[in-house]
Amino acid sequence: MGILSSIIGPLTGIIDKAVPDADLRRELIFKINAMVIEQEGNLTNAARDVLVAEAQGESWLQRNWRPLTMLTFAAIIANNYLIAPYVQAFGGVAVVLEIPDGMWGLLTMGLGGYVVGRTLEKTGSRLRVGG
Repeated sequence: MGILSSIIGPLTGIIDKAVPDADLRRELIFKINAMVIEQEGNLTNAARDVLVAEAQGESWLQRNWRPLTMLTFAAIIANNYLIAPYVQAFGGVAVVLEIPDGMWGLLTMGLGGYVVGRTLEKTGSRLRVGG
């Protein structure tokens, strides 16, 4: 749920109390929902545009910083949850790296961006071929 969507509930509650006409209430709530959907679509499109611009950038680092960051996070997670437990199980000393909350947030956003980007890439190519 987006930030914009989270305000719909309280806003519709205010409209329910402040607007006595049921038809007008429905119309206002419909318009608010439509505006929120449009704005969330705009935000998604802007995020997509950033991902596309990075992927098409001239610099190797510009094109690959997200995948490198995700691989680094994957290595830390693999170390902490796969490698370290086996090292410790066989009596060795394992290094377990601290995973700050912010890293989990970045990992979630990064994977989400990757999934959205790949979905748009695959869907877009099918739409062009079919259209």
